[in-house]
Amino acid sequence: MRKIVSFLTLLMIQPSWLAAQDAGATASPSALPLAEEEITNVETAPTTLSLAEVLEEARNQNPEILAAKKKWLSEKARILGLKSLPDPEFGVEFWGAHEKWYDAGQKILFPGKLHLKGKAQEHQSLRYQEVYFGKQNEILEKVKSAYYSYFLAVRQIDIFQESVSLLKRFSKVAENKYSVNRTSQSDVLKAQVEYFKSLNALVTLKQDKETAEAELNALLNRKPSITPLGKPQEPGLATLNQNYDQLIKTALERRPEIHAAEQQVSQEKALVSSSWAELLPDTNFQYSRRTFNNGLKDDNIFIARFSVPFAYPWKQGSFIKSEKLSLEEARSALASEENETRYQVKSFLVKAQTARRLIDQYKTSVIPQAETSLKVATAGYESGSLSFLDLLDSERTWLQFQMEYYQYLAQYWTYLAALERVVGEDLVPFEG
Repeated sequence: MRKIVSFLTLLMIQPSWLAAQDAGATASPSALPLAEEEITNVETAPTTLSLAEVLEEARNQNPEILAAKKKWLSEKARILGLKSLPDPEFGVEFWGAHEKWYDAGQKILFPGKLHLKGKAQEHQSLRYQEVYFGKQNEILEKVKSAYYSYFLAVRQIDIFQESVSLLKRFSKVAENKYSVNRTSQSDVLKAQVEYFKSLNALVTLKQDKETAEAELNALLNRKPSITPLGKPQEPGLATLNQNYDQLIKTALERRPEIHAAEQQVSQEKALVSSSWAELLPDTNFQYSRRTFNNGLKDDNIFIARFSVPFAYPWKQGSFIKSEKLSLEEARSALASEENETRYQVKSFLVKAQTARRLIDQYKTSVIPQAETSLKVATAGYESGSLSFLDLLDSERTWLQFQMEYYQYLAQYWTYLAALERVVGEDLVPFEG
């Protein structure tokens, strides 16, 4: 912590350094070696963390996925109960000291009522199954996004470490030139300032890495650990070959959220039919055995009672109206889900394609040019044909383009993960 404070202090007093140089002060730069330990202090993970093993662990351990699965199984377990007859009834009646009644009764619903109730629950179960599949896709997208963020943080640390090494080299070149009066002390101080600024940036990037690790651990239901997760694999540059029409067709056929909305419509249809069926009478059969202990002969009694639901038609009519409105709501929700799917496919496809074009542009043109410019500037400064500011400008440009390239790479795979969630299937292989 004291080292970080000293770095910030050096940055804050940069103007006084330059002022001292302008006034002809002589100073021997010695702060650079003090920060040597800070470069090697960045945590490195010896093991490799593959995306496949992370996704598999999320499927098996994520609490939201497990909760959605339990809800689906819970709804599935209710089907048999709703298809079954009401419980039978048994009773004993005492009529004075000499007479007893033994009763047994069973309510029989009008044929088809139990079937409709069970059918509605079957669609309810299938809907929650699709909700479970959708939740799984949602969590896996979050895991992929967190993995790519983790990869980006680790890769940016590597880039900044390389930048620190370059600045350290530049500083030594400046010191050598200063020792033989071929450059001013200002170049030495500028090199040191850039060096310390990069070290401070490494501290921030390390925080980003720890944040990404924490998010990934939470999605995997892992407790926070001091041990790093491992070094993430660098994603390849697999190309998405499907066009918009193909992706829309696949999404409308496979997306769990659409299937869940379709099951909701089917469930509401069954409930409408079930509400109409409630207008039909049910039958309650009862058998009674009357016994005597005073010499009279025992006898049997059979009773059949019928419900009259149409006696109050407005009551059942209100239930029918309610279910019809729920059916219209379900149909509207299905149409909305399909429209949202079309929009999301278009949005994530365009974003992924844009990121891919930028990746190709940076890989084939921007970064090679920046690397060439940096090499030319380095040679030019060493020979004295270019100033130290030209060298710093080339190094900053190289660093910026390197950072942007990996940002676009992480964005590309993040957009692909979102697109895969919307479509409902994997689209391109992860070539780590």
